[in-house]
Amino acid sequence: MDIIFIFPMGVLTLFIGSNVILSKYKFYKDWPLFKRGLYTLCISALIFCLFIYILQYISIKLRDDLLIKGLISTALSFILICFCIYTGFEFIKIINENDKKEFELDNLNKKIEHKNSIISKLRSQKHDYLKHLQVVSSLLNTNLPQDAKNYITNIANSFRSKTSRYGKVSYLDAICAAKYEDCLLRGISFDTYIQDFIDNLLIEPNEMSSVLLNIIDNAIDALSSVYKESKYIKLSIYEDEFQYIISIVNNGPMIYDTQRIFLEGNSSKIGENRGYGLYAVKQILDKYGYHIFVDSDEFLTEFTILIPKY
Repeated sequence: MDIIFIFPMGVLTLFIGSNVILSKYKFYKDWPLFKRGLYTLCISALIFCLFIYILQYISIKLRDDLLIKGLISTALSFILICFCIYTGFEFIKIINENDKKEFELDNLNKKIEHKNSIISKLRSQKHDYLKHLQVVSSLLNTNLPQDAKNYITNIANSFRSKTSRYGKVSYLDAICAAKYEDCLLRGISFDTYIQDFIDNLLIEPNEMSSVLLNIIDNAIDALSSVYKESKYIKLSIYEDEFQYIISIVNNGPMIYDTQRIFLEGNSSKIGENRGYGLYAVKQILDKYGYHIFVDSDEFLTEFTILIPKY
């Protein structure tokens, strides 16, 4: 009765193992799926039958010599166990590689969607530009150059007066667009929640840009150093009654010493000119009396900047 259960399990193990081993060779990959399955199934059945035959032969021939019989049986069983373990690890490795490929494919699809969105916007802008050019051409053809000039001036002024989707802080558009693209290439989700308010800060735009870019780049580097199915960075800017709050959250590795990271030259990365980004952030914020705090655990790391209103 035992052979009824042992035979299919043994053949299945050998079938999986032989597929894992043979899949590394080009000739095997070129075969049709049915041919590969039939070939490995036959080989697996033959090997397992041979293995059972050897065990039975040893059992009959060496039935009086229990020591040698036990040693040979143990050696054969050990070989089979090692093969099963090897097959299991290789199978897990294949599953992990497939997961990574699916993850990379998903990132590529997101990138394509982003590019298609940009192309769609450019086509829409092109359509608008062509309409404006037709109007200008019509005005020039009817000997109305001054009207054409006024029309062009109005268009230029309308583009110039457009503000950022984040209020008057237009550099936030550039930062978010650049970091979204950078994160997309690295398989990181980049989300933003920004209120329409930060338009009266004392800090210079180039300095605020430096602060945000350094923290976001630090988060990107941290996430790029680990393998996770889901990586994300969230930038939130909002306000309460007394202050503006900037929060940058990522699910990268834990920062164990949240005070030391702002020291000059401190960095977990190897190489020259490291450890100055967060140091520069602290120096800029201190200059304006702003505050920065870092909370980090094994799940999330959050940089919080507090900007007093009064």
